Amino acid sequence: MRRWGERGSGRLSGLIALAVLVAAGYAAWNVAPVYFDHYDFVDKVNEICRTPRYKVHNSDDEIMRMLMDEVKRRRLQDWIGPESFQIITTDHDRQIKLYYERETEVLPGWKHTFKFPYTADQPLV
Repeated sequence: MRRWGERGSGRLSGLIALAVLVAAGYAAWNVAPVYFDHYDFVDKVNEICRTPRYKVHNSDDEIMRMLMDEVKRRRLQDWIGPESFQIITTDHDRQIKLYYERETEVLPGWKHTFKFPYTADQPLV
């Protein structure tokens, strides 16, 4: 028995939807590590920002060394350098300002530059 009312017009829209879904998955695969690396590193910056005075002798220089050691350990030195940080230590608190940009290929032929400003402000114990 033949159905005269069916034309198969849903196939093209289904293929387009599948292509969009695959492109979105590929983009997420490329972009997710960028954000994961950033938020993981920011947690460590907060931890370093809380370092008490008695653990660091030359306060800001030692903090910068700790930050750069962490950058190297996480292999972020292509995007983050000493110029990316600004450290301000007062009698009661420490502030670390971080700014860097990271370019990645979202889809083939389309690159995007992600900008990451962050400020850690922690009291000194």
